[in-house]
Amino acid sequence: MNQPVEGVDARTDRFAQGAVGVALLAAFVFRVPWLVPGLSLLLAVGAVAGPQASGLLRAFERWVIPRLPAPRSAEPEVPVPAPTVRAQDALAAVILAVASLAFLLGIAIVGWALALAEAVIAIVAATTRIHVGDRLRRAL
Repeated sequence: MNQPVEGVDARTDRFAQGAVGVALLAAFVFRVPWLVPGLSLLLAVGAVAGPQASGLLRAFERWVIPRLPAPRSAEPEVPVPAPTVRAQDALAAVILAVASLAFLLGIAIVGWALALAEAVIAIVAATTRIHVGDRLRRAL
């Protein structure tokens, strides 16, 4: 299922942001620091190449959306603009890259603090559609 050029299905974006948040929280709880650089790389691909290259978005579109019932609302949800998704992915990739560097340098407390901060940012985006990355992009 191909997305229109102007945006990404809002359900797909919510899934991706929620998955990032939950994965980072699980990484913290179970002390799996290697998940942080893995997510950083995954999100960096989406930030650089765009939503069409994001593994999380593509997985949801391919395996979950076809199994979902049609939306009941007469008005479809407004798609999330592609630049918003890219900015959010870029912010997450940078935060998680710095967290990965902190782990590599043996400063685990800083790495976990950054990973948890990104988990909160992702969960806020998933639940409220407030994308901190996009707000920063617009401010700069």
